Amino acid sequence: MALPAFAGGSINSGNYVLHYSAVNSLQIPQAVADSNGIDRAGDTAIVMITLQKPTSDAPLNAVPADVTGSARSLMGERKTLSFKRVENAGSVYALAPVAIEDEQTLTFDLNVRAADGRATIPVQFNQTFYTR
Repeated sequence: MALPAFAGGSINSGNYVLHYSAVNSLQIPQAVADSNGIDRAGDTAIVMITLQKPTSDAPLNAVPADVTGSARSLMGERKTLSFKRVENAGSVYALAPVAIEDEQTLTFDLNVRAADGRATIPVQFNQTFYTR
């Protein structure tokens, strides 16, 4: 089962379009979580990255990407993220869990590198999480 779309953002960089979001893992339906190896818990968020390179054959052609980065709290606590690649229904996602607290805002600092090595895209975004 494909992962659902969540509010997030996108970046156009050269020939690539990068989509990013971070959500409380409880927002992911159980069946989708099970089929993608995601553990659902109220104190865990999932960071989702998708990289696309439009071609004449497919305007939304998924591209594998290597993602590294961290999440930083407003107090300066930094958490290194460990991304895994999930391929599903023609899409390629990079997913990483991160521990969260209620009403916590995290700043995500990521580097997304196309697996073909032709582009590295820096990403920074903030997300506030609610666990109740």
